[in-house]
This record gives sequence, C-alpha cells and structure tokens, in this order.
Amino acid sequence: MRDLLDIKLLSQSFEASSNPEQKLENCKRIAQMYTRLENCLSVLSDMKARKSFIYYGPIATEIGLNPQETEIKSIWEDELLNRVHPDDLQKKYRLEFQFFRLINAVPPSERTDYQVITKLRIRNKEGKYIVIKHRLLYIDSSEDGSIWLALCLYNVIYDHPDFNIPQGVIVNIKTGKIIDNNQQRFNDILSDREKEILQLIKHGRRSKEIADKLKLSINTVNRHRQNIFQKLNVTNALEACRIAETTGLL
Repeated sequence: MRDLLDIKLLSQSFEASSNPEQKLENCKRIAQMYTRLENCLSVLSDMKARKSFIYYGPIATEIGLNPQETEIKSIWEDELLNRVHPDDLQKKYRLEFQFFRLINAVPPSERTDYQVITKLRIRNKEGKYIVIKHRLLYIDSSEDGSIWLALCLYNVIYDHPDFNIPQGVIVNIKTGKIIDNNQQRFNDILSDREKEILQLIKHGRRSKEIADKLKLSINTVNRHRQNIFQKLNVTNALEACRIAETTGLL
C-alpha cells in the first residue's frame, strides 16, 4: 500500500508555485507551532523535493527517537514508522490512500478542512507498545493542484477512561462531519459487476472476451473499465489491479 501511495504522491506534476520558498518557510513555522503548543512530534513532508522536516516534542523522548535528525531525504519518517504495530501501519496507509483520493476531488482552497485521525500503537524506548494519536493534513498545493506539503502530528493520548479517539477516520474539521470511518465503505467502492470485470482483467482477458463471457456489449464493458479507473484514481488496468489486490478489493 505504501508503494501505491508513493506512486500517487510523487508522480504528481508539481507545476511551480509563486514564492515556493516563502510558502515552505510558512509551513515550517506551522509545524513548529504545533510542536510547541501540543508538545507533539511534527513531520512536514515536501512531496516535490522528496524530503521531510522533523520537529521533536516530548513524545519523541518517550518513543526513543534521536532528536538530532531534523531533515531526512524521504517523505516517510521511517525511524518512527518502524516502531508502529504492523497492523496499525497498514491501516494507516490504507486510510491515507483513501484520503488522497478524497483530497484530489476537492478544491485546493478547501483541503485544509480535512484531516485523517488514526490511533496507533507504537513501541516506546522500553520496547512496549503505547497508544498515540496520529493526524495527517495537507497544508499546501502547487499551482496545478498537486498535493505539495503534508503535515503529520503525533500526540500522546490522555490517560483517562472517558477520553478516546477513533481507530481511524477522515473528518471535515470545519463541519465536524466524518467522511469515512470504516473499511467496509472502501470495500464497497466498486460494484459487484465492476469487481467481476476487474477480476477478468487481472487474468488477462480483453474487453471483447469479457463482453462475450458476461453477455454484455463491449461498450458496456469499456464503460465499466472507465468507472473502475475513475473510482480507484488510476489510468491503466495494471495499476487498477495492483490497488485492488493491495487493498483487498479482489
């Protein structure tokens, strides 16, 4: 799933923005502000430059991270992610893939209205799992609408029985509306017929062969193919099959 996110995030066109250096500095200050105000760990990822800037709050010490590495040549903070429980990590990537699809469908001016919130189990410096809250938001785009700068925030969870966070949701923080809070909605993204056709595509069947087998017109099959590509945000059958297999749709 992370490989698919890499493809989607890093293959964007990133047309030049006006004053990109100033925008980057402004976003760095936002990340630093979150770190100071929330005592969290903030990671600002630059998709175009393929690097990240890390700002360490007290949670970094609890996890056992090295606070000296403030810039890395990756959009993924692997020193931290390698400590996340494998099941939670796959849940995180799956939800972030859904988030990318959603954000691409809304105007850039509205993108900061949305966040992913995920509960993660992370090994601390003693090797024991602790629970933290992870948030992802996209805070700037390039001129052509490419998602350019992403901010990840890692917070401790308050130790109180009445305080809880969801396992994983996409939420509009402006309206409070939960956009997606379970895997079933992702499983239902394709209709049964579309899954059937995609399964045949996976096995190398061409549109005419699929039409003959399912007793459909070739135009109907091609229309289903285009709907599949659109729903999965892909441009070809190979990529559609990869995403469907990785996410459990097939």
